[in-house]
Amino acid sequence: MTVLYWLRNDLRLHDNEVLATLPPGTTALLPVYCFDPGALGPDAYLGLPKTGPHRLPFLLETLADLQQRYAALGSGIHFVVGPPAEVLPRLVRQLALAEVWASAEHTTEEAATETALAAALGPAVPLRRFETLTLLHPADLPIALRDLPFSFSKFRFNVADRAKVRPPLPAPGQVPPLPAGFVPDALPTAAGLAAALSQPLVAPRPRDQRSALPVLGGGETAALARLHDYAVERHLIGRYDDTRNQMLGEAFSTKFSPWLANGSLSARQIWEAIDAYDAAYGARSKGALQLRLELLWRDYFRLLAQRSGPAFFRLRGLRDQPVKPPTPARAVFEAWTAGRTGNAFVDANMRELAATGFMSNRGRQNAASYLIHDLHQDWRWGAAWFEHQLLDHDPASNWGNWKYIAGTGTDVRDTAFDVAQQARRYDPQGRYVRAWRQ
Repeated sequence: MTVLYWLRNDLRLHDNEVLATLPPGTTALLPVYCFDPGALGPDAYLGLPKTGPHRLPFLLETLADLQQRYAALGSGIHFVVGPPAEVLPRLVRQLALAEVWASAEHTTEEAATETALAAALGPAVPLRRFETLTLLHPADLPIALRDLPFSFSKFRFNVADRAKVRPPLPAPGQVPPLPAGFVPDALPTAAGLAAALSQPLVAPRPRDQRSALPVLGGGETAALARLHDYAVERHLIGRYDDTRNQMLGEAFSTKFSPWLANGSLSARQIWEAIDAYDAAYGARSKGALQLRLELLWRDYFRLLAQRSGPAFFRLRGLRDQPVKPPTPARAVFEAWTAGRTGNAFVDANMRELAATGFMSNRGRQNAASYLIHDLHQDWRWGAAWFEHQLLDHDPASNWGNWKYIAGTGTDVRDTAFDVAQQARRYDPQGRYVRAWRQ
């Protein structure tokens, strides 16, 4: 059998169900990464590139690392530019490949891309989907998707606690070779991508020395190094609950999210590291428990997005709760994006985001609340701006959190933050605001 492996947000060798499932008789495997104009191009709200100046360089670093890891196994990656439903079937026909394998996505646009590809391939070439992106395997959930509760607490206690987290799969020691005689196209540069897509160049930003992100770069190699350093070398899991609401420094939170977002780090690999920490120190620490909850929240947003479909991204509430209409004003919104609202705490967070592609969880909640409840702007504009800027953008987590702060998710309670009180509590000496004054 010959297989085209469509690489998506599963850019790793470890804990990879696609690679682990390949039968011994697989004669050729062609890993392909497709730079999809729909994922790179302008969004529907702001007209900005969805993959912006921080995430694009990180993606290219990730792919370069993965290319090296495949090369070490005697394989490689073929890089193409264009809609997957157009470019992948051409490759299948050209090389007479039998099947296309890929990791399934759970949000509307990504799922639509899968559907379009399956239709373009036709019945003769099956598109086989694998679940590699979540902590809990969907097959292990004790409920049907339609019965997903509209409450994280109910999901946690009634669903997640009844589902066992599978151990991560080991990285393969070998993979099938590329098709005979096939020479893969090289990884393009950012400039090459812009030219191929007829889009403006997304220029990378230089590293800001104030960044809270570790200096590791993109890719599975860096992801596993960060996990080992955080969990094993410095034993920071036990401190996580005490430090997670801080806003300065590299160690206050895990910073796993950029690698989780593009799949160069597996959620199950993190879960195993938490298990190892608990086993080594003899007790389930509050930090370990809180980290587990973060991973379950990530799964919950994915499941909620899958269940809700397009409604997950719409202005209205998932429970049909009344929505206070925003009063869109582009100048007001642009002042928020530039960190020029006049609120020092919000402005500092927005400047950090623009400079580094990162913002703490506490900062994200306050910046979102201020845009929605104080400036009365459309929450979808804010979600689109975060999508453009964030290094760790994940559609379900980003849009799900924005929907929650807007009061249009599963929670009907008032979700407005008292930003002044939050600043006094989480930046009492004003160190964070001073660090990002400009």
